[in-house]
Amino acid sequence: MDICQLRSFVAVAEAGSYIKAADLLNTPQPTLSRQVRTLEVELRACLFHRHGRGVRLTDKGSNFLEYARSVLHTVDAAILSVRDSESVFTGQLVIGLTPSIGRILIPSLMPLLKSQFPLASIRLTEGLSGALYEKVLLGQLDFALVLSPASSPHLSIEPLATEQLYLIGPPTENSSDDILLKDAVNLPLILPHSNQWTRPAIETAAAKLGLNLRIELEIDSTASTTEIVSSGGGYSIMPGSLQQLKSYPALSWRKIVNPSLEATISMISSTRQPRSKLVQAAADIVKDTLNKMIQ
Repeated sequence: MDICQLRSFVAVAEAGSYIKAADLLNTPQPTLSRQVRTLEVELRACLFHRHGRGVRLTDKGSNFLEYARSVLHTVDAAILSVRDSESVFTGQLVIGLTPSIGRILIPSLMPLLKSQFPLASIRLTEGLSGALYEKVLLGQLDFALVLSPASSPHLSIEPLATEQLYLIGPPTENSSDDILLKDAVNLPLILPHSNQWTRPAIETAAAKLGLNLRIELEIDSTASTTEIVSSGGGYSIMPGSLQQLKSYPALSWRKIVNPSLEATISMISSTRQPRSKLVQAAADIVKDTLNKMIQ
């Protein structure tokens, strides 16, 4: 039994799929399957039930999962203690940002992080909230800024700011007019897939009014969505802070009211992965930069 096998087992257990875990770990699926199978042989136990949509833990697999997580947590803490004793702000830092938050923060944040931590390897990666949420759980990101994440016993969630959501449309429309939620949901909407924050939140608000959303397209790309909306191909719903970006095409922005829709920007990190001094210092800089940009 080795650490790679334990990491592979935990990744598959949390992703519920060999394919998804292989993608998140950037490991070939056959390698991942072989590592888990070797672990099962050594334990003399079946850890997963296979089904058409992926895998689920057996009773023995569920029992072993927490022990595996504990071992990995101890190993990671030991590694960090040695590295931090040599140099506080060296190592790798990986931060996740949604496209809307990234467009606002990255131009100011990246130069600031590089100046503060010149010896560190820093990577900022963009993704929708659902994808970043999974990567934090799997330990692929040190922390991420996402919109209104679901609670989890394995995540530390720190709310940082609240954003009003707006209906975006082609630039020919009057941006000064608010729009009722009941009117917004009847327009041809372009929204992310249902496992992202925006869609279920809007669906819930609409359901309280007895309404259904009119979904024309599902697109998990903020940039592509804004291009289609600008050309008259539909409407979408996005955080109001994006209005300040000159890189976006011309759009109309109408505040959604009765009820208004809000998104909470939160910083999430894994409770199973200890924060190094580098990660903690970077998190403080990210929070300070966000507060200045959102004001």
